[in-house]
Amino acid sequence: MRDGVRLNIRCVCAPIIDPDRRDKEDLLAATITLADAKPLYLEYQAAGVSFHQTLRTEPWGARTFIVRDPDGNLLLFAGAGP
Repeated sequence: MRDGVRLNIRCVCAPIIDPDRRDKEDLLAATITLADAKPLYLEYQAAGVSFHQTLRTEPWGARTFIVRDPDGNLLLFAGAGP
């Protein structure tokens, strides 16, 4: 829970997405939408988080970054652009 938002994740015994395919195709397990992704990105960066994709502005204007969780899932964070 953070800033009044709660994310509930389901625990499963086996990967939902084939790990080899996930890694080859950069398949996302979740997309989390924020008002602005940059403040969270900077907080994660200061904490030493390793990024699968660093913060960037997409061609359609959104700012995004991707982290890999301890189970290897790719989590995309997206927010409004500058």
